Amino acid sequence: MMGSGQRTISHLTGMRAMNTPGTEIHLHARVFRAGCDWYADIDDHLDPQPDDPFWYGYYDTQRAAIDAACERMAAFNRARAERISQQLLSLASIG
Repeated sequence: MMGSGQRTISHLTGMRAMNTPGTEIHLHARVFRAGCDWYADIDDHLDPQPDDPFWYGYYDTQRAAIDAACERMAAFNRARAERISQQLLSLASIG
């Protein structure tokens, strides 16, 4: 059992994504209890910006926070895959 003021932190493994063309970021999700809520955020593991993460949210349960962080990381990955696909289609139409 946790006493007041203690936090339980769960780190989810990150994934690589492209922020802007040629700029690689390493996404990293954190989930921890803050008071009565569970907090989740996603940031660049190699260049964290605690005051300005890529995404964050507050949840009633740890499971909900983890699910939301995983869903958001999957959305980042889908968006990256779509950008790459569009770039490849553009290159194919040129050549």
